[in-house]
Amino acid sequence: MIKNIVFDLGGVLVGLNRKACTDAFSSIGFDGFGELLNDYIQGGFFLKYELGEVSTETFREWIRDHIKPELREDIKNSDIDRAMGAFLEKIPDTKLDLLLELRSHYRIFLLSNTNPIAMEVVKPYFKYKNLQFEDFFEQRFLSFEMGLAKPDREIFLTMAKMANIKLSETLFIDDSSININAAETLGIETLLFKDEMNLEIEVKKRLSE
Repeated sequence: MIKNIVFDLGGVLVGLNRKACTDAFSSIGFDGFGELLNDYIQGGFFLKYELGEVSTETFREWIRDHIKPELREDIKNSDIDRAMGAFLEKIPDTKLDLLLELRSHYRIFLLSNTNPIAMEVVKPYFKYKNLQFEDFFEQRFLSFEMGLAKPDREIFLTMAKMANIKLSETLFIDDSSININAAETLGIETLLFKDEMNLEIEVKKRLSE
């Protein structure tokens, strides 16, 4: 029986707009940023940032090093943060209502590969019905705080220990087949979410099985 539901953030609750992000970085003089992204996971220096291995200040300086020299001096931290934020779309109210509905019957958690800049962008998206980000989840497990990232099995084991949950009683919802496969090896129930799906319909269908 499912007692716990673990949501991914980007690609499940928050829509991802790769083109808007790469266009935003191109507009500030970084034409190759899109090469760092694929459909599900960031790589290289970006992944180090998501693992908390480098600071936001260091990450911004790395971005500046890749900006065209003639534009570099004019780029502010807010320009970089705004370009990062272009990757993340606002959350529909229907998804927030779903979280609130599920919260009354299940323990609800968040497990996300993310970074400090992205979280500053996303948190205001959860301001809804006099609630805020922290109110939607019992606990939030963020890669840059944990020093772990999906699909590493250790992040699931650490989450289970910290939340005091049984993985066999847990439904994990993610948009990455790699992350889903890693979770399944640990006996976690899963739902692979895709853009064309209706989250409410798919989650309720999975819970009724």
